[in-house]
Amino acid sequence: MSSYAIPLKKILALSVVLALAGSLSACDSFVSNVDQPKDAAGDEQFNDPAEAEYLITGVRAQWADSHAGVTTLADGLSDEFRFGINDDATFPTFAQLDAGIVADDNNSITNALADLQEYRYLADDLLRRLEASEEFDPEASSASASAAEIRFAANVHGANARYYLATYFGHPDDPRRGGATVDTSAFIPSPELYQRAEDKYANALAQAKAMDDELRLRRVQSVRARNALYAGTHDFEDAGGLQGTAALEAAAEHAREGLQEGESWQVRHDLNTVNDYHNQAGVGRLQLAVQDGRQAQLATRSPDPSQSYRVADENTGELEARSHVETVADNPQELRRLPLTVINSRGATLGGFGALPENLTDLGINREDFSAVSDAWQADGEANSLPTSVGDFEEGDTIIEWGQGRWEERTDMPFISWQEHFLVRAELELRGYDAGSETALELVNTVRKSYDLSTLSSVDLNRLAIERDRTLFATGNRLPDQRRMDAVKWHLKDQVNGETTAQWLPLTRAETDPNPNF
Repeated sequence: MSSYAIPLKKILALSVVLALAGSLSACDSFVSNVDQPKDAAGDEQFNDPAEAEYLITGVRAQWADSHAGVTTLADGLSDEFRFGINDDATFPTFAQLDAGIVADDNNSITNALADLQEYRYLADDLLRRLEASEEFDPEASSASASAAEIRFAANVHGANARYYLATYFGHPDDPRRGGATVDTSAFIPSPELYQRAEDKYANALAQAKAMDDELRLRRVQSVRARNALYAGTHDFEDAGGLQGTAALEAAAEHAREGLQEGESWQVRHDLNTVNDYHNQAGVGRLQLAVQDGRQAQLATRSPDPSQSYRVADENTGELEARSHVETVADNPQELRRLPLTVINSRGATLGGFGALPENLTDLGINREDFSAVSDAWQADGEANSLPTSVGDFEEGDTIIEWGQGRWEERTDMPFISWQEHFLVRAELELRGYDAGSETALELVNTVRKSYDLSTLSSVDLNRLAIERDRTLFATGNRLPDQRRMDAVKWHLKDQVNGETTAQWLPLTRAETDPNPNF
C-alpha cells in the first residue's frame, strides 16, 4: 500500500528546492554533508512523537488533494456539469463521465481514487503509530501533539475518507451499487462504509469533548448528521450497515448539536494543493462546463453524451436536467449563490461573472447585464460575439461556455458549511425527525437570507431539493441527491447500447486488479 513518501513530498517540496539553491556553492560536499530527506526516509523515522504535528499536517494536505478531485468528478457524472465542447476540453475521460458509460481504465477516476485511498491510509496509519509503536509516545516531552489531538485527527479524517468512498464510488460490474474496497479487502457496500465512518466520527467526537473544543464538536456532529442522512435516504440493495430509519434517527440526534450560523469546516488549498474546480471546471481549464439544459450543447465525442441523456421532449430536445444558466438568467439575484464564469476566446472571466458571492454586490451586476450576455450566447458550441457595452467586455470578445466561478485556484472550500447543515436539518424535519428548535421553513429562509434572497412562504421536500441544488452548487452534492431524492430526476438513460449507465464512480482496474480479494 501507500507510504508517506507521496504526501510528504508535496509538503516538503518548497523547502527542498530552497535547500538545494542554498547549497549549490558547495556542491562538491553536498551529498556527504546533508541528512537524508524525510520524504525519502524509512517509515520508522516517523515514530518520533516530535513528528506528530507534521504527520497530521500531511493528512490534511492529502485531504485537500482528495476533496475537490472527487467532488468535481461527481459533479461531472451528475448533470451539475457537462463535458465542455470548447477547444480546451480534450480529456475523453470527462466525456465518459458525462455519458455515464465509464471505461475500467478511466485515469481521471483512477487518480482521484488513488489520492483518496492515500488520504485514508495516512489517517489510519497515524492511529496505528499511536497505538502500536512504543516510541510514538504523546506524553514524551518532545511530542508536538497530544494524544487527544492525534486521535481526533486520525479518526475524523479516517471517517471522512470512508464517507467519500461510500458516497461517490461503486462496483465496476454494477454501476448502480455503491461501495469500494479498503486496502485489499473484498468489496464493501456503501451502508457498511457509512457505518465505519460513523464509528470513527463517534471516536473523534470523544476526543473533541476531551479537548473541550466546542467548534470541533459541532463540526463532527454536522458531518455525522450528513453521513447518516445519506445512509438513511438511499435505497440500498445491501443489508446491514447504516441505513433506514435507524440512520435517520441518528442523523437528527447529531444534527441538533451541529454547526451554528456563520460556522464552517474548510478544506484548505494552497500552491501545493490547488483547487481542482479551477483547473477542471473554471477559468483554469474547462473540462466541465456548467450544465445549460440543452441537448444541442452536449459534446459529440465517444461515448456521445447526447445519446445518453434522457430527453423529456423529443421535438424540442429539452433535457431532464437542471440548468443553472437558465436559473440565473431568470433571476440574476441567484448569482449570489450560483456564481457563473463567462469563458471567452481569451480564457477570461468577464463582466464580473465568476466573482465570489461576497464581492458580487460591489460589482453591481443586474438583470439587464446578465440578460445581454446570456442572450448573445447560443448553445451551438461556437464562439458567440458579446456586447461591448456590458461590464469590461472588450472589442471582439466572445463567449463559448459557462464555467463555475465559486472556486479559484487557491480558494478554500467547505467540507460542510452552516448553510448545508441547516438544509440537512430542514430535510430531516420534513421527513418527520426532530433536528432542533427551528422549523424547516425557518431553516431554509435563514439560508436564503444569507444570500440576500427573498423568503419563502412554504417548503416541502421538492422545494428543499431546489434549495440544496442552488445553495450547494459545485460541491459534489447533486450526485447523491439525484440518487436519493425523488424530486431530483436522474438525467441519464438506464442503458446505452446495452450498457448500464453509472450512478457512482466505478472502481477502476488500478484499484481492483492488484486486489486478490476483489
